[in-house]
Amino acid sequence: MNEEMADRALRDVELVLRVRRARAEVFGDGLFADPAWDILLQLCAASRRGRKLHLGDIASDVPRSTVARWATVLEDRGLIRCSADPVASSTLWLSLSPTGECKMSGVLARLHELHPAG
Repeated sequence: MNEEMADRALRDVELVLRVRRARAEVFGDGLFADPAWDILLQLCAASRRGRKLHLGDIASDVPRSTVARWATVLEDRGLIRCSADPVASSTLWLSLSPTGECKMSGVLARLHELHPAG
């Protein structure tokens, strides 16, 4: 992926995250729940910035227990990687797996097909 495409992918992911947060602000909390998607979006944005997130970073938007439960599901499906911090064993780091990266890139490609001028 060239730099221009990588920048657009990051902007797209960040836009989707902002729209999801705006939706919650307008409709209120508790009406929409899609924690797996929220986790994947946050990990995708972090990956595009060259960062990893720990469970607590993601749990700022979703309850920690929900993130932990969905992280297990996403890891079982091969979409994310979870690894304990070697220094602070209570810290769990999350990142997209290569399969997760590929699938999120596929979603972003579909977004470009649906909205090519965006």
